[in-house]
Amino acid sequence: MRAELFIAWRQLWHRKLLNGIAVLGVTLGVLTLIAITGIMRGFQTKFLDTVLQISPHVVMFDTSLGQPAPVVDQLLGGDRRATRIVRQTSTDRQRRIARPGETVAAIRALPGVTAAAPLVVGSAVASAGSKTLPVELRGIDPAVQDAVTPLRRFVVAGGFVELGGAVDGAMIGYQLAAQLGVGVGDSLGCVAGQGERVNLRVVALFDTGVAGLDKGRIYVPTRLAQTILGRPDVIDRIELRLADPDRAPGTTTQLEALFGYDAESWQETNASMLGVFDQQNLITGLIIGAVLVVGGFGILSIQIMIVLEKRRDIALLKSVGYSSKSVLAVFLLEGGVVAVVGAAIGAGLGHLVLTAMRSLDSASGMGYSRPSTFAIYERPSVYLMAFGFAVGVGLLASLIPAWRASRVEPVDVLRGAS
Repeated sequence: MRAELFIAWRQLWHRKLLNGIAVLGVTLGVLTLIAITGIMRGFQTKFLDTVLQISPHVVMFDTSLGQPAPVVDQLLGGDRRATRIVRQTSTDRQRRIARPGETVAAIRALPGVTAAAPLVVGSAVASAGSKTLPVELRGIDPAVQDAVTPLRRFVVAGGFVELGGAVDGAMIGYQLAAQLGVGVGDSLGCVAGQGERVNLRVVALFDTGVAGLDKGRIYVPTRLAQTILGRPDVIDRIELRLADPDRAPGTTTQLEALFGYDAESWQETNASMLGVFDQQNLITGLIIGAVLVVGGFGILSIQIMIVLEKRRDIALLKSVGYSSKSVLAVFLLEGGVVAVVGAAIGAGLGHLVLTAMRSLDSASGMGYSRPSTFAIYERPSVYLMAFGFAVGVGLLASLIPAWRASRVEPVDVLRGAS
């Protein structure tokens, strides 16, 4: 094998320019793979981390699954029906989760559930002076809710603990506070359609970095929210945090079967964005694959040209005792060396590009309320994947010319040369 490696290296060095072009093609492919994967996966990882921090893993709503059959149909049993609903009028009865305390206790006992919090949610209008803005009002038990969605870490002014001890306390998004012109210690009015108007005292401001929350959400104690919304003693959802967020769909199915209420996992809530990520990954894979395949065709064309030019040399090698396998190994080694050198240079350049990207500011967007640096995904597995893919492409591209070289018959070539 040492002789085959020496011959392969001499062939590569003799064609420095052409082989350098082939190396450049592989380098660009590996550089593209590492850079685009690092940027795309970095944004996706940042988004998912933010979602899993500020959102529950599973939400159970007050919507009952299915409608109970009329009493007459229940008495008949089976699939027989004696009634037919032509038109159903709306009811004034408020929807709620029955026996929320017992339900929360039962949910906390389920395997994989680390925390569960009951709350009431509704739309309201907040006002301060002449300014009024629509908001989402959430009534929570601060200590319990913090175990599900860690609100405490997002507080930027005031105190989170004060929210639980204040009868009229409210914690609002910092952007909402800026729009209303209020701060910690100030008052604002809050009213909903069927509830009472209540003056709230701002005890804390939070900043999640997600514009939709920071501009339009207010947290108050549960009793206060029920008064504002006109829904006394009503709990309309239960939020859960799981030990393993990836098991949220299975927990959702289990909750619906046990309690008969509609439940939604964080994957369902963010299904549209996760779908966009899947499309991004597909398009990125196609682009990177195309670049690496182009690099492979560069190796293929150069190797074929070398085989055609070196037929006499190949014949001489075989005439002095080199086997077809040895000739095959020579040309496979040439393609492998080009791929390895190109992949190594591309990996190094890719690391430099990602390091430089970390220090650049990324414009706020995709729901984020403040600018930040690029989130970069850089793992050894990405480099190993890029390296392995590049070497695989190089070897495959060398296989056809190597096989043609191994099939050269020295007698025919030498007879023709004479």
